[in-house]
Amino acid sequence: MSSLYTICLDRIYGFLKEGIWKSCIPNPFSDLPTKAVNELMDLSNNEEGYLKTGDVLMLLTSGRLTRLDLCRFNPKADKDLIVSAIQKAGSICLRSLASNSKELIFHFVRNIISWNPYLEEFHSRVHPGFDIFQKCPNLRILKIYSSFSQFPVNNAPIDLSVLSSLRNLEVLHVFKVDTDTIANVLETCPKLISIGLSDSLDSFEVIAQRRQKNSLLNLGVDRHFQLRRCVWGKDFRSGNWLEYNSGFGRKIRTAVEFCPLVQELIIQVHQKDGYKALRFLKQLTLLRIHFNYCRGDFLPDFVALLREIGPQLKHLSIFGKEEPFRRNAGVPVDVICDCCPDLQSLEIWSSIFMKDSSKYSYDLALKRLTLYGEDSDNDEEESLRFLLYNSMHLEELYLECVQRLDDTLLHQIFERNPFSQLKVSLIDECSLTRQGFQMFLEK
Repeated sequence: MSSLYTICLDRIYGFLKEGIWKSCIPNPFSDLPTKAVNELMDLSNNEEGYLKTGDVLMLLTSGRLTRLDLCRFNPKADKDLIVSAIQKAGSICLRSLASNSKELIFHFVRNIISWNPYLEEFHSRVHPGFDIFQKCPNLRILKIYSSFSQFPVNNAPIDLSVLSSLRNLEVLHVFKVDTDTIANVLETCPKLISIGLSDSLDSFEVIAQRRQKNSLLNLGVDRHFQLRRCVWGKDFRSGNWLEYNSGFGRKIRTAVEFCPLVQELIIQVHQKDGYKALRFLKQLTLLRIHFNYCRGDFLPDFVALLREIGPQLKHLSIFGKEEPFRRNAGVPVDVICDCCPDLQSLEIWSSIFMKDSSKYSYDLALKRLTLYGEDSDNDEEESLRFLLYNSMHLEELYLECVQRLDDTLLHQIFERNPFSQLKVSLIDECSLTRQGFQMFLEK
């Protein structure tokens, strides 16, 4: 049963959409606790499709929001409303903007930020310019995503003076950031725990070179950063690919020295034995590792790493590389489970096999399993049987391109594992018949 508070929030949100308070001056929501205004805003996220600015304009102008995600709004569809809101604010002259909807949207987003000085978290596809965030001294999370439309400052350089004033900033994501800029940001914002999906590997080399040149001037500088989530390695083969590959191991060692506190890591491996230093990341619990650009047999070095860090991992994603007719291009699922006994989620985009096919009974802690098969053979069938027999605690199951999963195998699996805790499933491109899917649904 819903609490009285929840029922009241739902009713208030319904009245908001009806426009009950749209002509009220002053804004009645300006006197509500920030918690209530945030939770009213959260209710809008349950709506399907784009959100209408008019439905929540009173919240946007309340000055009480601490969290704001503008990504699901379609401001072009609300141009008249935006013009009206800017006119009320009286912050700019509309004559020069009358025919430029992108300028209107840009200034509207800036106004929203100005209206909400308590913002701690902000997401947007419209880059409002960094200077406006000086009005939000409590900002912790700032994420500006890529947009199909070109707004006035979409490619504005990061203003380090503004970032240095945001003493609480922990997460920064801005699209298309170069190596030197990332290095500058890291040295300017000491509390950062994440720079989004920007590859920081080369930036740590830049920082190391700077500190080596200015060693006497940096005696008081902390050796390492506070980063907890990182992305390392280019996700493409650059023009100087051979040079990048040969120095990959050195880059990883430098990054590990600077970031010993990393808990979540996405890494593109470019050298099969170039990431051994990851064993020193004693707080690492999530590893998403790609071998697309790795030459040679990556498996021995990868297994050696898992034997050291596997017991601490909770979440593991593996993107293998496919070399036809080579068994070791796939991933041995029994070895992974041996090395990582406490995994809660396992994701494999690769062919799979069993190193020891005699293994049968196992107690896997997995709650989420994702398999995207690349090859269909007896190895896949044995691997599916091993994983699905022994994952008794699964809550989410995603299987794609697993041709060996047929009605017979599914029936055998159900005899061993009823999937009593399963809540979400997706099965695609397999060999199940209509009867097989019906059997799955009935379970």
